Amino acid sequence: MNPYIAEAVAAMDKVPLSRYEHPGSWAMDPASCRFLAGFVRALGAKKIIEFGSGFSTLMMAREIAPIEGNYLLSIDSSPKYSAMAKEAYETSGCQAKVDFRVAPLRPRLYGPRLLLSYSLPKGLLEALGPFDLALIDAPHEDYGREAVFYDVFNALAPGGYIILDDANREHMEREYVRSWQSAYEGSIDPILLEGIGNGIGVIEKIDDDTPLYPRAGSLSSSIKTLRNYGRLLFSSGEKASVDEEEKL
Repeated sequence: MNPYIAEAVAAMDKVPLSRYEHPGSWAMDPASCRFLAGFVRALGAKKIIEFGSGFSTLMMAREIAPIEGNYLLSIDSSPKYSAMAKEAYETSGCQAKVDFRVAPLRPRLYGPRLLLSYSLPKGLLEALGPFDLALIDAPHEDYGREAVFYDVFNALAPGGYIILDDANREHMEREYVRSWQSAYEGSIDPILLEGIGNGIGVIEKIDDDTPLYPRAGSLSSSIKTLRNYGRLLFSSGEKASVDEEEKL
């Protein structure tokens, strides 16, 4: 077994996490949180990027806080979840350097695949990296996570890792991992831990590489992206209308 995974699994039960502190359904499964903290510690990660601000932000920030030059970049498409995570972090007393950013989701082409991607300034992630670890725990709902991996890959140091939450879902995360394997082949080494929470994917970046985006399934994934983007726009418009009515 990968030594970092083995050490993280062995340390899980020693990670302090009370049911009074865990915020519930909007957070990662408690077992997944414990594994994540243990993995950060085992890896000795100093610079981390996460997609999906939440309780995971605090768990990882606590682990890197004692390390000089620590940095955690927390990105979310939802102002609500970003604000909740920021409040939890600021009231915790944790001294890690955490940068919270909100980035809306927009359709973007990756070769023949139209996917939803975080709208970030070009080159930002590479400029702030290289990162030792990336966590993919968003976008929320069924908006897809495939593009996140392509976006963060070049900002991750060779020998770095990507942690994927909810990795047991067959027609979502498992399908994305197959696409990533097709795109990067021997440049990544994915391992699925089915028995932790809702499944944890641990993906090692072996080397830098230029992805060959798979054509297989590109039409269906593009249709799904358009459908989800429509849902996203509708829900945003609906929320804006409610906010305007509340002001009246």
